[in-house]
Amino acid sequence: MLTKADDYPVHQLPEPIDLELDHKNRILYWTDRGDPPRGNTVNRASIDNKPVEPEIVVTHLMEGIGIALDIPNDRMFVTDFAGSVYSARLDGSGERNFLYAQGNLTGIAYAEI
Repeated sequence: MLTKADDYPVHQLPEPIDLELDHKNRILYWTDRGDPPRGNTVNRASIDNKPVEPEIVVTHLMEGIGIALDIPNDRMFVTDFAGSVYSARLDGSGERNFLYAQGNLTGIAYAEI
């Protein structure tokens, strides 16, 4: 189990912004709008095991800043400052940009209604 700040995977990343936790699988997801190659990405890491490197699951964002998880449907939604909204599976596969040039988006929420 991770117990101190230095153990957490976001400790030495370029510029982590938004965090979401998959409570069921105990995985932390975050957007990072720092410089590539680790920035402008969506990353994930176990909160129980100290990984060697966090896993990058989505790349090439334009200052990725918002993330929301839909765990039951294996989806994430991500926004960036370029005004795009993306969806992808939780492993990053199936990524698609379904809204473009919506203005400077600074976050996203997902709710089942």
